[in-house]
Amino acid sequence: MTHSLIITADIHGHLPTWRLIKAQLKPGDGLAVAGDLFDTVYGRAHPEFDPFTIREEFQALANPTWYVCGNCDQPDFYSGELSLAFSWEEKTLLLAHGHSHLPDLTDYDIVIQGHTHVSQLDTLMGKVFLNPGSPVIPRGGHQGFARLSDNRLELVELPGGRVVEQLDLTTTLTPR
Repeated sequence: MTHSLIITADIHGHLPTWRLIKAQLKPGDGLAVAGDLFDTVYGRAHPEFDPFTIREEFQALANPTWYVCGNCDQPDFYSGELSLAFSWEEKTLLLAHGHSHLPDLTDYDIVIQGHTHVSQLDTLMGKVFLNPGSPVIPRGGHQGFARLSDNRLELVELPGGRVVEQLDLTTTLTPR
């Protein structure tokens, strides 16, 4: 059975959207969050803003998770690095929010960044650069998340689940 990696960013403490993302996870799937999950810096007066419940639900996930702090996440609310490397489907990924300087990209197949709220899926120099956009406050591109499964990287609309862009990684990535 193949498992998916769900990739998101910039939820900004919006509980209903967090729950839509969480509902995408099946047992064995992974979740990578490229920052601003909680938004504890600015906070919101909106009744659906609930970083405390999101934190509890994120911590309770049985799925493998990766999280980096965004510029709106306070490290003392939920600690996280500014960048984090991990592997999925024999690919090496770098997860960052995008508001700080990235390390050397030589050893990574896929570079994931949030921050701009603009979804993007590009290739450059044999690497894939992904911004999943913001499922709450999109500033261009699609409103949703990304999914990595079976050597395919997809941008997926939320709600609805329509794939709006995809990339076959077997023909895109340069072998190291």
